[in-house]
Formats: sequence, structure tokens, C-alpha cells
Amino acid sequence: MKYRKNSKKLAFKKDKEGNTIWSFTCLDLDEFPLIDDFKIKIKYNGEYLGNHLYFINTQNEILASFPWWDHVDKDLINMNIENIPLGPINGAFDDLEQGWHIYIFEHNNYVYILEGEEPCCEEFEVWFKVNKEVYINEWIKKINDIKNINSIPLISFKCNKFISNIGN
Repeated sequence: MKYRKNSKKLAFKKDKEGNTIWSFTCLDLDEFPLIDDFKIKIKYNGEYLGNHLYFINTQNEILASFPWWDHVDKDLINMNIENIPLGPINGAFDDLEQGWHIYIFEHNNYVYILEGEEPCCEEFEVWFKVNKEVYINEWIKKINDIKNINSIPLISFKCNKFISNIGN
């Protein structure tokens, strides 16, 4: 999968003294490119890291990700629509770790996503918007997929293994 970045960086505005204005309402939300083929993908990254979650497009380009959310499937099984990564414009969801920061907020039926390369960054190479209904539906699909996978009774696997070993 290839990482998709914007051709220009988006930065928080500065006041007259050069201090950063930490407000999404100061950003020109019309500049955010609309991703109309938004998807959520879960990809296995080995036994130690487990599954990770990626925001992608239909060309399988990574739009944004959660690089420190190891074994995401173990969290998704307990999630519902009320606790997906999303907040209002004045209370955006944000998460950060070493070398990474993401903000996700909703405003006027769009979800805006900004991903930076440092905690508390002021500039973002990754920034886009998605129709809110599409964003929420993708989360619902992924959560339901994980719950359905994990609801398959373990006994069926054990029975199949047992049956396949009967003739040996």
C-alpha cells in the first residue's frame, strides 16, 4: 500500500505575535479535498503488532492510519458507533504518539481528518474530508465484520480438525 500525501501542507494560523491559534474554526474547511472513495482497511502486521487500521481509497492508497494502535481487532470487538474516533469541531478526537498525531472532527456533515508527523504538530501533510455518512458507515461495517468473525464458534474449528484427524 502506498501512502497518499497532499501536495501542500496545511498549517494552523498564527496570531500577530506569531503564536499558533489551536482552533480548527480558523482553518479554511473548503480547501480540504473530498475523498469520495473512502474505505477502512484492517491489515495484519505480524504476530507482535497484530492488526492495524488504515483509512484508504479504492486505489488502495493509505490516506491516514493509526500506526500505534496494535491489535485493533481486539478493541473493535467491544466498540460501537458512539466511541469511534470522531468529535465536534470544538472538541476533535485526537491521538498522538512518537512521530505521529491525528485529529478527526465533524462539521456540517463532513468528517475532517488531519495527520501530522509529530505530536502537537502545527503542520499537516495529510488532510482531507469525507462525507460523514460514509465515514460512519465504514466504521459500522468494520466493527460488524470483526464481531461476526469473532462470533464463529470455536467448537466448529475444533470439530473440523477432529473430523479431519479421524482417518489418520
